[in-house]
Amino acid sequence: MNETGAVISLWSEAVRDRKDAVLATVVSVEGSAYRRPGARMLLVEDGRRVGSVSGGCLEGEVARKAWWLTDKGVPALVRYSTREDEDGERPYGLGCEGVIHVLLERLRCEDEPVEPIRFLASCVAQRRAGVLATVIGSVDPSRARVGDRVTLDADGRAGGRLPDAALARSIAARAAHCLQRGASEQVAFGGARARVDVFLEVVRPPRTLVVFGGGHDAAPLVRLAKELGWHVTVADARAHFARRDRFPGADEVVVTDRASPLAGLAIPPEAACVIMTHSVDQDRALLRALSTVPVAYVGLLGPRRRAERLLAESGARTFACAGGLHSPIGLDLGGETPEEIALAILAEAQACLSGREGRSLRDRPGGSIHLPAESAGAVAL
Repeated sequence: MNETGAVISLWSEAVRDRKDAVLATVVSVEGSAYRRPGARMLLVEDGRRVGSVSGGCLEGEVARKAWWLTDKGVPALVRYSTREDEDGERPYGLGCEGVIHVLLERLRCEDEPVEPIRFLASCVAQRRAGVLATVIGSVDPSRARVGDRVTLDADGRAGGRLPDAALARSIAARAAHCLQRGASEQVAFGGARARVDVFLEVVRPPRTLVVFGGGHDAAPLVRLAKELGWHVTVADARAHFARRDRFPGADEVVVTDRASPLAGLAIPPEAACVIMTHSVDQDRALLRALSTVPVAYVGLLGPRRRAERLLAESGARTFACAGGLHSPIGLDLGGETPEEIALAILAEAQACLSGREGRSLRDRPGGSIHLPAESAGAVAL
């Protein structure tokens, strides 16, 4: 389960147990930081917590202050600097040389459903992206207050309430721009006397992995993908392989039709598809079917010579997916065991889905391990 899923799950438990909670969200970062904007941690009043806002050094500090800072139910924006001070000390023991802004919000169990948990849960359940726009600074409370929100779902429906309706419309329009680009950003709306700072976060649903093949080596691939929080479907034309008891962690286990191997499967455009049936007939049919499907990643298990023969026999010359067919599948990690091969496959799929090359971070130009965060200038209203 990934962080978002864990936060949603713990909040459901807190509501069931009639316990309040505090949600801590990284909303802005200056310089370097271990976690980026959108990282979350949920603290329940009985001591349970999930998620993180740093590499492990800020969590205790946040937990100590979160309750009294939000005691009146008003969201609080807290600034944590990890830069070296005048005495050469590094606060909190971090060496990231950055400033992290964390939004703390009291969630009361009697207020369920509550934002932003409700919106996050909706994106996860529907497996569709959305934008959560959160006010993180406001000069004029009559326009907006820290913690106010506007939401935008994948169908363009806006939600949330702000005192200033015109501002809400402007934020929703900017959210649509973020959703189209698939990138979060921080935007300042209005002039100096009416400035409202907003963190527009693109909320992405769990990544989708479709594993074609229910053999022994598919099991570690499914387990590792679920550990990463992916939505995993296992599909095989052989009913004795496509069994729920063989893949208890998978979200779906489907017995497919040999003649129409994709029939009955919901494969979104951002999905990663892995062909590992070890069956020549199934692999051939799957290559033919997947060659025209615009997904994010298609990989085929097996040696290059086998792949070339199957491609020739299937008539699949080109693939609609980004990057074409990946075969031999996976990054060159020196894997031998099914578990090591699963790691190599998921690493390559993760890189492709993230628009990365899968090379060593040491060799990344510019020194930064993250894509540059976007911060837009003021938008006049």
